[in-house]
Amino acid sequence: MVDNFSIAISHLLIALAAWRLVWRADLDKEAPPEKDKLGSGFFQPRRRPGTEERSDA
Repeated sequence: MVDNFSIAISHLLIALAAWRLVWRADLDKEAPPEKDKLGSGFFQPRRRPGTEERSDA
């Protein structure tokens, strides 16, 4: 009897914690990531050896 009660209590506490996490409002709000200056992927301009990166700022 005590074993079943302790298992039920622990499972109910885990379910309560999960329920509270699911209904938090701040979990759905996230700032978008900043864009890369150069980017990544296959079709990116290549830097030639001996040239420096220009900054137009």
